[in-house]
Amino acid sequence: MKLRMIGILLVTAFCGCTSISPEEETLATDGLIIRTGTSFGMCVGYCVKEYVLNGTSLSLTQKENLNPPKNPAKTCQKTISQEDWSAIKAAANFENFSKQPERIGCPDCADGGAEYIELEADGRKHRVTFEHSSTIPGSESLVNALRAQREAFNECN
Repeated sequence: MKLRMIGILLVTAFCGCTSISPEEETLATDGLIIRTGTSFGMCVGYCVKEYVLNGTSLSLTQKENLNPPKNPAKTCQKTISQEDWSAIKAAANFENFSKQPERIGCPDCADGGAEYIELEADGRKHRVTFEHSSTIPGSESLVNALRAQREAFNECN
């Protein structure tokens, strides 16, 4: 705890000497990381998509299911609006989300696909994997907001 406070004080001292944009400040202070993605087991090509939201930064990694893969993983990034991040963050209630089971239904059974959402806050993580196009009871607004981001950023060019 003391090391954390010293680190915060040092960062604060150094930040007073530099100019930080509001977007960079949000990235540094949010404390919430969201991982989400989809996968399809019986698929050819880039069938696994993993997204990481950290403040207004959104990264996408596309992978193949083949072992070993024929093509390398592709990663790209974009920035989402502060309004979108605020809405997603408001929908991400870690306490309620962490009460969900780690697996809901039968993800990717009969090649139906799977989705997952993982919240990380204050050093704690909880991941829920569920059937593609299904939802997480009580977290529908979070599921829908993350799907909208995934649809808007569907692949790396």
